[in-house]
Amino acid sequence: MDPDPVEMGPGASGRGSAPGGHGSAVEQWASQRERYLDNLKVILIAVVIAGHALVGYSEFDWWSYSDVREVTLAPVTTIVLIAVALPFALLVIPLLFLVSGLLTPPSVERKGTGRFVRDRLLRLGVPFVVFAILLWPLLEYGLFRWLGEAPGFWVYLRAEGSLDTGVLWFVGALLVFSLAYAGWVRIRRGRAQRRRRGPIRLGHLAALAGVVTVATFLLRMVVPFETDNWFIDVNLWEWPASAALFGLGVVAAREGWVHAAPDRLRRQSRTVTLIAVAAAGAFALAIIALGVDEEQLWGGWHWTALAFAAGECTLSVFGPVWLLGSAQRLLDRPLRWAGPAISRSAYGAFLLQGIVLIGLALALRVVPFPAEVKAILVAVGGVAGSFALAWVLISRVPGVARVL
Repeated sequence: MDPDPVEMGPGASGRGSAPGGHGSAVEQWASQRERYLDNLKVILIAVVIAGHALVGYSEFDWWSYSDVREVTLAPVTTIVLIAVALPFALLVIPLLFLVSGLLTPPSVERKGTGRFVRDRLLRLGVPFVVFAILLWPLLEYGLFRWLGEAPGFWVYLRAEGSLDTGVLWFVGALLVFSLAYAGWVRIRRGRAQRRRRGPIRLGHLAALAGVVTVATFLLRMVVPFETDNWFIDVNLWEWPASAALFGLGVVAAREGWVHAAPDRLRRQSRTVTLIAVAAAGAFALAIIALGVDEEQLWGGWHWTALAFAAGECTLSVFGPVWLLGSAQRLLDRPLRWAGPAISRSAYGAFLLQGIVLIGLALALRVVPFPAEVKAILVAVGGVAGSFALAWVLISRVPGVARVL
């Protein structure tokens, strides 16, 4: 989320001043970028927005609107959605952390730690406070209050147990990781730097996946999957993998991964990822056949919790490496549907998606369409509307471009 030309965030902008609403300025901004990163960013954020629209009509409590949905996806639709989308969904956020870590060391070197920290506080800290701590809770309260589900704002917050930050947990976590790295660089300044011997290999990724599995398993004894029992909900149960991928990106930056990840490692990671996906399918079938309580998957001293964490963390480590290498080979070209304005609006679209998605869902609430039709309409409209709203704010509202 650094404003430098090579940076991708989800929210990056061009070098120097924001592009504003002038075509020539945004084209100059785009010319300074890694093209595949901008294309990848647009695709990933569009997938995140569409995914939230779809699960809003499911039985799973993964998006706010699912708690008040008026229609529900058919069981067969839900099964297909899980089978197709869930493995990929486990790769999206880790991939964003990998790329953010990959681009952080060059950003610190260009700016120095002081300016880097100030920029991170502006680009990450301000949106987190405004959106996650103010706008998102108010949006949820307004939704539930309007539908008769919440008696009062503070009662609503206490009943939830923690302040829900929605998708902005990613921004908060990335801010913590970025500031930690800047602090580490400041502490290490002037000391002899130890250079790691040899490139990153398959064995290193396997060891990282093992460490992350153990850390995740232990953490989820206290903070189970999809629960945060603290003052603010920042998906702590997902932090070990997130921090590991950010750190992997930092290390890989020294090996030039921002331009080209090793092709052999990409192919090896693809193989491991596909095997992990197949194993996850077999594990799911076994869980159903054995009648295992799903709560035993989310945390605690259960073999199922360990197996679930192992599969998730394996995908989280190897999958992003595969996707990064593939994006470098397939997306390093102009895409007609992902022009400079679309790419420039991606971070804003990520932040604004909740307002657009819930607004569209409420507008369709009285329309007698089946859940499948509503989910598709909200997904398509949510992606287009989020990017469009972000671009309007960036190009028309003074000062917004500095943050978004």
